[in-house]
Amino acid sequence: MNYVNGKFVVEPFSEGQLYGMGVFETILVEDGKGEYLQEHFERLVEGAKVLDINFNMSYISFQKHINKFIERSSKGRYAMRVSVAKKAYTYDFMINERRVPYTQEDYGRGFKVRVGELLKNPTSPLTYIKSICYTDNLLSLKKARIEGYDEVLHLNYKGEVCEGAISNIFFVRDGVVRTPHTSCGILKGIMREKIMERLRGLGIEVEEGSYSLEEVLGAQEIFVTNSLMGLMPVTEIEGKRKNSRSIYELIGRNI
Repeated sequence: MNYVNGKFVVEPFSEGQLYGMGVFETILVEDGKGEYLQEHFERLVEGAKVLDINFNMSYISFQKHINKFIERSSKGRYAMRVSVAKKAYTYDFMINERRVPYTQEDYGRGFKVRVGELLKNPTSPLTYIKSICYTDNLLSLKKARIEGYDEVLHLNYKGEVCEGAISNIFFVRDGVVRTPHTSCGILKGIMREKIMERLRGLGIEVEEGSYSLEEVLGAQEIFVTNSLMGLMPVTEIEGKRKNSRSIYELIGRNI
């Protein structure tokens, strides 16, 4: 027996409800089409495996659910969140929508970023999946935005640069585009992978590694990425101005 909002309910709470055992993906929908559905599905499957969720949906069924939702949802450009939460022997599959929060003005002025107090944990399996336990990131981002910043950069306990609360980070030094390696404790972002593929296809050297905050602060150019924003220039980090937009101007915000 359970008691919810003043009423007794018979259905038992799931592990997803009680313990946050679930994963999600945020997908950009534009002109009635979800971007990079295959990649989002594959990451959803991998995350479910980490949490021992019996997510046995096929990609064809996944596509059908997505298309059914898109047919009834808003037109134009919006964000679609797909969530899978653990139940005893099965799962709950949920989809909802919200607006894309990034504007033309954001890309024009670029992001203002500061370093946060939260330290990423490379030993935690949750670090590498899109867990619905997202509170740490949201609280860190909320605090930064109250202080006038657009994004917050997290380090790990070794002092290595990891990622933003909602984005992956790239920076340019000595003509090389650099980004933290997944082993530092980051989510393997889909847009991160697409940007690396695009840059290498253009003959631009891309390096994944472990970097100190000083290396990032001394970069000629910095940008952050996720599936909704694409590529967003960083024009200020820890009070240091960054005016170069060579990579942004080369490939634009959409990949």
